[in-house]
Amino acid sequence: MSGNWFTGLRKYAMAACVGLACSTGTVRPDENEAALQAHLEQQSQQLAAQSKQIDELRKRLDAAETAKVVNASAQGTPASTPNDNAVKAIVADYLKEVDKKKEEEAKTAKEKVESEGYRVGTVLGVTGAFDKNGYFWLTTPNKDYTMHIGYWVQEDNVFWDQSAPLRTPPGARPGHNRGVASGIAAGGIGNLEDGTFFRRVRPYLEGTIYDVYEYRLNLALENDQFSETGFDEFWVAINKIPLIGTIRIGHVKNAVGFEGDMSASSRTMTFMERSSYSEAIERNENFVTGLWFNNNFLDEHATYTYTIFREDQAASSGAFFGDGQYGMQGRLTALPIYEADGRCWMHLGLSGGWRNGVNNIATSPFRTFQLRARPEMRDDDPGGSPSGGQAIPNANSNRMVDTGPIAAHNQWLLGLEYCYVRGPFSIQAEYGWTWLDDAFGVAPAGLTLNPAIVPATNYMFSGGYVQLAYTLTGEARGYDRARGTLARPYFNGGPFTPAWLVRDADGNLNWGLGAWEVAFRYSYLDLNDGHGLNRIQGGRMDGLGVALNWYMNANVTCMFDWIYDRRYDLPAGTIPGHTSGFGARVQLSF
Repeated sequence: MSGNWFTGLRKYAMAACVGLACSTGTVRPDENEAALQAHLEQQSQQLAAQSKQIDELRKRLDAAETAKVVNASAQGTPASTPNDNAVKAIVADYLKEVDKKKEEEAKTAKEKVESEGYRVGTVLGVTGAFDKNGYFWLTTPNKDYTMHIGYWVQEDNVFWDQSAPLRTPPGARPGHNRGVASGIAAGGIGNLEDGTFFRRVRPYLEGTIYDVYEYRLNLALENDQFSETGFDEFWVAINKIPLIGTIRIGHVKNAVGFEGDMSASSRTMTFMERSSYSEAIERNENFVTGLWFNNNFLDEHATYTYTIFREDQAASSGAFFGDGQYGMQGRLTALPIYEADGRCWMHLGLSGGWRNGVNNIATSPFRTFQLRARPEMRDDDPGGSPSGGQAIPNANSNRMVDTGPIAAHNQWLLGLEYCYVRGPFSIQAEYGWTWLDDAFGVAPAGLTLNPAIVPATNYMFSGGYVQLAYTLTGEARGYDRARGTLARPYFNGGPFTPAWLVRDADGNLNWGLGAWEVAFRYSYLDLNDGHGLNRIQGGRMDGLGVALNWYMNANVTCMFDWIYDRRYDLPAGTIPGHTSGFGARVQLSF
């Protein structure tokens, strides 16, 4: 009877394996021969394991029956056939032994890992999943390898108004004939034109390799119409270095500023463009090519970031050639308040740096510095043509305020940062200074300075902004504690409720609001310093901005901005006036 019972069990197990193969692992007709062969081998191994278990059980049952027959013969009683309970007991004992053996093997493996350490890269199965921000990641079980393939696009529409005299094209720069050493060019800034353009087109790849190595490869393709491609962040890094933390090498974010698109991503911006402060005092230098160091301390309540670099030559190409032309920048942050799961926090930051100037003029041995700012909204994508000029006529490459190129020995920068978030309310502010040491001339042409500054003079310029924002739907802005920057994306996990408008099963309208935010910004910039014929008069500028932002979900945002910028305190012959503009942006990020 036992033979018949086991024969039935064997047939049942084989049928179950075949059924399982048919239901969960059937090879589709379009799979290649290698995949089919691997699949069949896997099923064969499963059948062999089942057969081995059945044979083991049969041996045990036969041994039990033989023992009973021997005992019965010795006692002169007929042997009995095992009943169902006896069979179940034998099977249960066998399964317990199998489980115990597996537990012992797992324990041995765990002890081996604890004593010898887990070897990175030994478990390589890959799974894919979306994180809470809607970004798709591929990961191995222990996250030895991760990869995210993403994209973000910003499409802008802008509409302009400006003082009529300001439409005059710019003329020559001032000199001693206008009572100063240098400053903003005579005339106006030209006509700002309404338009539509792609502000940013950024495909990217990021992830980790062998646990401690990291990479981010972001391309800037918005200037493809000019046959020009640039770099956003484009680097490789090593993490978890004792004390140092992380080292990145390549085209990296500079260690300066708190606004979106400075130390943080352009996807975290409250306004469509940065303030005039970030563009002039922080020199519009959000990307550099070199080394980037970062670490956090005190349970992520403090960070440091340091960069040593070559300065970009306004092309974001990652290439720089020039003897001895370097810069350094450091940034310290503190997080004295972090409560309510990140809905209440306070950021304090201090940054400082040094530059020794750039020399992009082949005929001149002098290194120069230049501080300038355009209206706080773009009227084209300012990447320019392959020759380095502006490809679209009358674009706002003509700045509202501008010191002109100043030949000097060194530049020093200092910036202060503050941000306080309490639920839906936030206040953010920065103020900073830049100093030029021993400036000895302006606008060099070969060995000629136009004019020379005698005696050599030190200059200081300053500016800042303050920004208030309130989320009408209650969300709180996110913070990246590991790096001391604004989080990506703007709200960790996206809005409380995504935005949608559909009809439900009953034909009634069904909708979600997304997140709605209003923001106000005031900015100030002073590019005037010095006295008499040694005066640098780049002008003063202040601006107002109002924003209404609709975060439809973690991946799609609509932005609406109105800005007003005014320039004044200019050299003789330069036209004061104002610009105003309305802009709308659609941003997709994943």
